[in-house]
Amino acid sequence: MPFGSSGSRRLAALLLLLGPCWLGVSPGSRRSSILRRAAPQEVTDASWEPPEKVYSNAIRALPGSATAFRKVLPLGKAVLRRKAKLVKPERISKKKAQNVAEELVWVMRGPNLPGRDFKGGFLTAPHLGTPSRLVVLEDPPKAVEKLSAEERALQGREAPFSCKVIFNPRLRAASNATSAFWERDPSIPGYRALVERPAKVQVRGLDPKGQEVNYVASGWESRLVQQAVDVLDGMMFADRCVMRSLCHLDARNDPLPDDCPALGIGTSRAPLTADQLAAAETGGSKGMLGFLPSFIAPSVLLAGSLLLRLKAAEVTDFSAAEVQAAAKELRDALASGEHPLGLAAPQFGKRLRIVAFGESQESIDKLTTRAQISEEHKVFKPSILVNPVVKPKPGSADAFFFERSASVPGYEAVVGRALEVEVKALDEEGRQVSFEARGWQARQLQHVADLLDGVLYVDRMERRSFRRDNMEEDLPEAVPYGVKAAKAKASAGRRKVR
Repeated sequence: MPFGSSGSRRLAALLLLLGPCWLGVSPGSRRSSILRRAAPQEVTDASWEPPEKVYSNAIRALPGSATAFRKVLPLGKAVLRRKAKLVKPERISKKKAQNVAEELVWVMRGPNLPGRDFKGGFLTAPHLGTPSRLVVLEDPPKAVEKLSAEERALQGREAPFSCKVIFNPRLRAASNATSAFWERDPSIPGYRALVERPAKVQVRGLDPKGQEVNYVASGWESRLVQQAVDVLDGMMFADRCVMRSLCHLDARNDPLPDDCPALGIGTSRAPLTADQLAAAETGGSKGMLGFLPSFIAPSVLLAGSLLLRLKAAEVTDFSAAEVQAAAKELRDALASGEHPLGLAAPQFGKRLRIVAFGESQESIDKLTTRAQISEEHKVFKPSILVNPVVKPKPGSADAFFFERSASVPGYEAVVGRALEVEVKALDEEGRQVSFEARGWQARQLQHVADLLDGVLYVDRMERRSFRRDNMEEDLPEAVPYGVKAAKAKASAGRRKVR
């Protein structure tokens, strides 16, 4: 067939039409695509300032406003214990993601009131109930300027840093050095604890413009960004902290126990002096009502008071005025019905091995029927024990239930204890007593016996169960709850011959 024929022309047209399907995009298009991929993307340190919206933010700050800023969720809400989801890069520039970032910054900084300066900190999307991997952090100049040179060096706050917003942050340790310092969290108000973390981390992610974030954070910024990323993974500082350093803010001035790390980078803690130990027996904090006489408002020492972390002394003189006064104070406080797990003398500033326990029908009636049965509550009269020795009964099952303490007010956690115990002790007159206990009575005895050895329930708790008290949320996965049968011990000797 000649080339110029109509059939050839139709075939040529068909080849031109189908050519791109066989060969892909044109060479020019492929070249421009390669150049776009090869072009270096701008790298930032995530610094970002939300746009000024004076009118709308003023309305959102009004109490009861329909568009009010959300409040920080308390520990115990399920979203704080789940792993946050990645934000798709194409959605970062969308209005919804930008609004969440702006809201986080405004909530983190708090209200702009006369005489109030933002002290720096961090916040994450899960803190406000949004399960997305987004964090904000800032350390403003005014906050750093108020610190002494020694405080700046200790905290690693040598220089302030501007507001930073990071989507999908990823961290990698950039130094072998570690630093221990106090940490707090807006979901756990009123408490702080020591946490040891890498002194420097490599930070990667995306900023609100979708640009790549890649820089090294050190000192205070390193600590804040690590703490924020922990929250995105469902972890709080209470999961990583040195639990014996957990401190109520009203008791922040007491020295730490010897077994806590020193503040700062790679230093060792000096042992407690005799003066510090002596001061512990007369110091400590009982909170805002601690100045009231015990007969008006019996108050206990708060976590962070050194006396709660020291081993109590055995009682040898039962006629001593101090012993009798301690027993009376414990009995009076227990009668208030506000201490369902009993009390110990160290909670009232007495370094003596004396405890009080008991349960009334009135306190049992306040519980749900399920709790009464599963936790095995029963009435037993208020009792005082001196120098108690509490041991799990051989073969006892383990029971996992919530505990609280007046020394750690506002919070509760699941603690595993022996379901049955054996007790040997002395009564108030020095006579020997021995008995067995089960259920809630056994839990009370183990709880108060721990206090005599400087152990709080938070030292034994299932850390992921720690939460604000009276929460109705389900427990995180893998947290045991209820009575668990004792594990059978492996039989000794040779196997039986079949």
